[in-house]
Amino acid sequence: MLAAGPNKIASADDQHYVNVLVGGRASALGGSYTAISDDPSGCYYNPAGIAFAPYQSLSASMNVFQRSVKTYHDALADTSSNLHDWKQESSSLLPNFFGVIKNFGNGVLGLSYAVPDAINRRQRQSFVDISSNLPGNPVENFTININDSDRTFLFGPSYALKLQDNFSVGATLYAYYRDREVVRNQLLQFQQGQHYWLNYYETRQDWGVRPIMGIIWEPAEQLAIGLTAAKTFVTSGKIKQQTTLRDSSADSPYVIDGISYDFSDTDVVYFNADTSHETNDLPWRLALGISYFASDRLLVSMDFSFNQAVEEKEATWNLAAGAEYYLTDSMALRLGLYSDRANTAEIENDGVNQPEHIDIYGATLGLAMFSQQANLAIGVGYGIGQGEAQIVADSKTIQDATIENLTIYIAAGYSF
Repeated sequence: MLAAGPNKIASADDQHYVNVLVGGRASALGGSYTAISDDPSGCYYNPAGIAFAPYQSLSASMNVFQRSVKTYHDALADTSSNLHDWKQESSSLLPNFFGVIKNFGNGVLGLSYAVPDAINRRQRQSFVDISSNLPGNPVENFTININDSDRTFLFGPSYALKLQDNFSVGATLYAYYRDREVVRNQLLQFQQGQHYWLNYYETRQDWGVRPIMGIIWEPAEQLAIGLTAAKTFVTSGKIKQQTTLRDSSADSPYVIDGISYDFSDTDVVYFNADTSHETNDLPWRLALGISYFASDRLLVSMDFSFNQAVEEKEATWNLAAGAEYYLTDSMALRLGLYSDRANTAEIENDGVNQPEHIDIYGATLGLAMFSQQANLAIGVGYGIGQGEAQIVADSKTIQDATIENLTIYIAAGYSF
């Protein structure tokens, strides 16, 4: 089953756009916040909403624990025809939002910090007697180590202004910073003495800006409609890559960048270190939200978001819906549903080295408690996805893949 080893340079998770929900109330509503946004997290979802904030306030939200498990089912077959799963786990503990809003002039000024992407994926697995494409020469021992870290940070000011009592406009200008590290180590030791060893290390730092522009219109007392447009413009990027390779299982010499490497010679090792500067084109994101105050105790909301196609990524749309019900004047129950669809193409049967395609669907539940000036919210989110992947390089084999995401958070706020 294995010939040249697993597909080595898969990204940490560029296939989805809803990796971390931001803000305590918004998270519990599944991210359906475009037509609400009347607290500091509105700086991220729709800056026009902070013009309707009832109080000047400060808010901090922390994902106490975030865990993700990705499983590639029946990915490897051993010499007894037993199938083995390939599993990757990610966990992180991070503060993912801080914001403050304050009346300023005729409008409302905001300042916020958000972490909408945070991945720390690890895999440490060993397999024995794995089938290979070398006749009569299975992989006696296969060891795989993966350590991917990928975080995106946004920070900057917002400003919103009411043009009419029922209509507001707002804008946020975030500074954008992405810090990524990818570590891959793979060793295949064949039964007849050959081996394949690959060590790959990559770091990436991107800087840019992300403007967010929004409006909110209240055509009726109980109804609000929100619209936002946002895009990240990457202004600079620096990538450092280092690759070490040795493959004595090859029948003929490798030719890499025009140079021949004969790994039958025990002194030959391929090594390359490279630094490059490049910037990715990231998509425009458009979001339309509707919120309806069914009564003085019940609020329902819905969001539709669209990300344009850029480079190899396909156009992607997502839905989110949420409800908030006040059990008492000082306690509210919140729940939400959301989708996180992949921006990759569906895998074709005759292709090789195709990026995985896994659509994720999730639910959230939260409880908020209020005092005269402060509030505290706790919540949990769970997402599950199913799709397909190709983890073996240059192979047409397709694996069923699943993702399970769990997030537990605590959020606190203070009004003044």
